[in-house]
Amino acid sequence: MKTRQNPLSRFEAFMQRLIEGPFAFLFPSRLEPVEVARKLERAMEDNVFQGVDRLLAPNVYDIYLSIKDHQRFSPSQAILVREWQEDLVNLARQRHYTLRSNPVLRLHADSSLRPGLVRIEAELVDRQHRTGDPSVDGEVMETQALSAEQLAQLRAQLQSGQLLPGIDVPAGSSMSGLATVRPAPPMPQAWLTIRVPQGQQIYRIEKPVVNIGRQLNNDIIVEDKRVSRYHAQIKYQPNGQFMLFDLGSTNGITVNGMPGVRQHTLRSGDRFTIGSYDFYFERR
Repeated sequence: MKTRQNPLSRFEAFMQRLIEGPFAFLFPSRLEPVEVARKLERAMEDNVFQGVDRLLAPNVYDIYLSIKDHQRFSPSQAILVREWQEDLVNLARQRHYTLRSNPVLRLHADSSLRPGLVRIEAELVDRQHRTGDPSVDGEVMETQALSAEQLAQLRAQLQSGQLLPGIDVPAGSSMSGLATVRPAPPMPQAWLTIRVPQGQQIYRIEKPVVNIGRQLNNDIIVEDKRVSRYHAQIKYQPNGQFMLFDLGSTNGITVNGMPGVRQHTLRSGDRFTIGSYDFYFERR
């Protein structure tokens, strides 16, 4: 099915590309995951299709990166894709768009792109349509009938690769037949003791995702030029563990004295270093 853009949206997208293109060519910068997220959101909004009684959002996104950026994102690709999927689902809910499946995101290396540039092609794939690509065909499912809480639990299921508790899928849904088990336990108490050149402070982990980096919208801001704008993330998992992830940073994370760690299951007493900041993790 072809997508249909609003003429004003097409014009705005054209003007933005007209301005961004030459600027990016003259002043190339390091591509960060948040920039890809913004472009994915724009691709969704620019390619919304007006159905009979609802606005249908594209559910397949091909992300083309330079070879250098593709290699840099590859180690944390699964984590990034999950985050971008969540962003798109949240945007669809805010704009009252209908998603016929959980968004499918595929990364490609494109030798014609310079580092720092990204091209995204968005497509709406019907549930009845089969592309021959298992990454698309296996994801297609009806989501319109699910509540916001059920959607959140389904996203958690995709992250863990396991059946998750408390999902009661409506009869007739393509997700029906899942086992229903007990609700997941609440997030345990956990905190970080952060040692910086100026002293020490305590950060209590009170939400499932904690972002660490140099950019000011991170939860923990590390004021060090060696640290990437979006450097690392601590994420509470459905299995009750806290995971530390490197988000494709330049200088990496040192965990318990081991440099270059890409992901690590945090245990009470673990230490990790990002730039000039030392972190000591504890939990109950």
